[in-house]
Amino acid sequence: MRLRASSRKGTGGLRVGTQVFDEDATEHQRQMQVEERTFPKRRKVASEKFVFQPSTLDKLIVGIWEQVHGSINLDPEAIFDQFQVAPNGGMSIQKSANTFSPHQVAPHTNTVVAQSSSAVDAFSQMNVFCRKVTQASRVCRSIEIIVQARWTELFEEQVQARASADSSISSTKHRKAVFMEACRDFGWSEKELRNKIAIWKGYKDVKDAAGWAALVFAGMGIYRFCKYRVGFDKEAMRRLRYLRKRLEVAADTLHPHWRQLLTIVGDSEALKYPGHPHEWVVNEDGSDPMPLRQTYLHHDPFFSFEHIDESIVDESVWGCEDPRWMPQQNAVTRANGIFLCALCNEQQSDEPKENSCFCFPSLFGCVKRKSPPIQVYRTAEGKNNGLTALTSFERGAAVGELIGLITKGVRHLDVMEGATPQAQYQIWQGRMGNYTRFANHSCKANAQSSTFTWLDTQRVILVSKGIEAGSEITVDYGDKYWAGLDKACLCGESCCRYRRDVR
Repeated sequence: MRLRASSRKGTGGLRVGTQVFDEDATEHQRQMQVEERTFPKRRKVASEKFVFQPSTLDKLIVGIWEQVHGSINLDPEAIFDQFQVAPNGGMSIQKSANTFSPHQVAPHTNTVVAQSSSAVDAFSQMNVFCRKVTQASRVCRSIEIIVQARWTELFEEQVQARASADSSISSTKHRKAVFMEACRDFGWSEKELRNKIAIWKGYKDVKDAAGWAALVFAGMGIYRFCKYRVGFDKEAMRRLRYLRKRLEVAADTLHPHWRQLLTIVGDSEALKYPGHPHEWVVNEDGSDPMPLRQTYLHHDPFFSFEHIDESIVDESVWGCEDPRWMPQQNAVTRANGIFLCALCNEQQSDEPKENSCFCFPSLFGCVKRKSPPIQVYRTAEGKNNGLTALTSFERGAAVGELIGLITKGVRHLDVMEGATPQAQYQIWQGRMGNYTRFANHSCKANAQSSTFTWLDTQRVILVSKGIEAGSEITVDYGDKYWAGLDKACLCGESCCRYRRDVR
């Protein structure tokens, strides 16, 4: 196929690609286009008009999602780690059955830095040390919140038990008696405990609505939410109930040890949703998640999908060669094993200490997150499955890499078309790939496909145009996909270019 110039005019700051591929008009190929666009980093301009800020509840929910998809380790064994300094100044970690105590850690922090052979070594050791302490602290805070919520439940149960045993005394007096008993056990004044209970009751209400996962992975915002109770109403509880099953899917698949914390309050540690985080399709109405395969059985009774982290080259087509390979022009740097980024001209490396390219740090050159804050969800508009953003993605941020089978010659199936100066190829995600496979089309898309060269190999990535938390992630499949396709566009946008009746 030959190259021709595109006639479509770009809009906005992100320009439509200048090249598309001609195809044989006699046979439709349903190929989505890769667009060459740049994403300049722009400083946000402060508006002079009043701008609504996210509510306290919105901040709480986003904070929970960020914690779930963060790299924090909630294995309960983290609180039993003791940190000691070896005689040579290095740090050793020793398992102990004793409870973690900050007093055992604090005296050694200066010694680690002082005895280190270099500032670099000291910083590296302190990184490990601080990470361990932070994880232990995070586990302890999660335990604190769930225990306080459980205590509130037992407090109410104790009041009811006393009232049932002795009906001659009013419920108010029974409550007072239980309250004073708790004050004695805590060693707190009535005012202190009353203030605590007001917040702990908020924890219990959040737990009753959104489940234990909401408390275990809650950020610092939950304290303010429960203390000041701004927006703490029936509507807030309704929204949290819708999130309950979705939070459990993310927690079970990303943190398989998190339910061990619940044994402290007598709950089961058995996972409800094991497996890959995108193997479960969630529902916005809070109903039970479904296995991915189940959502496709009415279309394909033999449907299967393998979640992979890197694309696989179809050896039957390409042999041992990767068609995405794009050798650099500078033979000297290539001979020295140095890869330079075509965008920032900085050195690229999979080793974080050697990498200087931070064009898309969530995908290349840095420590990857466990999973992006994205879930596969069941759409309500007949588009089958789609992707929902759990947190916001700023303009120019990577949503993910399109991963699948690198092949060519696929027809009558949805496939991504890509090309280098040396070869044309296709990325087929029909039976293997990642979550980007489930991004639906929209004529007013909030993400777009673009190419990025990493270590001399072209990658196709989804880049955000500005995606808000809670919105569906969509991409424009392009004119080539829709040409001759007897199928209606379901994006519902007023600017829809492909809305027509299907006969």
